[in-house]
Amino acid sequence: CHWDVCGAKVSSTVIKIVEGTESAACINDTILVLIPKVKNPTLLSQFRPISLCNVLYKIASKVISNRLKVVLPDIILE
Repeated sequence: CHWDVCGAKVSSTVIKIVEGTESAACINDTILVLIPKVKNPTLLSQFRPISLCNVLYKIASKVISNRLKVVLPDIILE
């Protein structure tokens, strides 16, 4: 729903990664966030860890895998 705000930047970054002009190392990070399970947590066990993978990395890897699906059958024998 916010594609009008970030769509152009997402598209240009993914295209640069797929073309090889930009390294994917800058987006291959995962952020760990602790979400509280209770209202005022005081112990670490009262948090739920959530890993936030970078969406740009997921998009770029999907584009690359879809391109490889077309080529691989021609270069790998059964």
